[in-house]
Amino acid sequence: MSRGPLFLGGLGHALCRLSPARAAAREFGFDVKEVLYPGFEGRAPTPDMEAFLDSVELQVDIYRLSHKRRLMYATGFGALIALALRARGRFVELPLVFQGAVPWRTARALAGRRDTAAALRAHLRQPDYQRRYTERHFQRTLEESEARAFFSGFSTCDLHETLFEWITPGWLADLEGRLAARPRALTGVTVWLGGRDTLVDPGELDAAEAALGTRWPRVTLEDWGHFPYLDDPLGWIEAIDRAM
Repeated sequence: MSRGPLFLGGLGHALCRLSPARAAAREFGFDVKEVLYPGFEGRAPTPDMEAFLDSVELQVDIYRLSHKRRLMYATGFGALIALALRARGRFVELPLVFQGAVPWRTARALAGRRDTAAALRAHLRQPDYQRRYTERHFQRTLEESEARAFFSGFSTCDLHETLFEWITPGWLADLEGRLAARPRALTGVTVWLGGRDTLVDPGELDAAEAALGTRWPRVTLEDWGHFPYLDDPLGWIEAIDRAM
């Protein structure tokens, strides 16, 4: 059996983002797996959120059965998906790390805002915006090829705007209710916060914990930004190794 983490990425995630981390992981004998979201990177989309979750659930099941040292690692949108799976009663036995925060406050504010999602995606395609984004949110200067690979995930995510329509206040409220009915679903979770994260602030986590009526252990990694797997791939893998 293999060993290593399962990565649930955020909106616009692309496989190429973890290429440096996968190379670093080989030093530890790790097999870094990623959930391949439907509708991302040109993959066929699903007709609704339940079918989207079905696809992710199947992939996590395969990971669970094929890895002996396991850790689910979710960032941004991926944290919402991980919680939705646990609300189904699945994977509560797998240790779960949320990196950054669960974007409950942001999801509630943007729920149903397809126009906002389209505008954000348009910005993320503009070279000037990309340059400002990388200068602000990364701890090192990305090479041109790295930046191009990073932003490619947004341009090839056909479900980007649709996800903002699926994640509605009603969907979030239903998720809150189902998680409240399964207290164990909120256990075995640790949150890693970057001390230099300029994209997500701890208030986002506070809002999620208040909505879900829980309090998760927090670990602040002072030198981390929001993308540690690109800023310092080896350091990120070392942290994963310690957590596992």
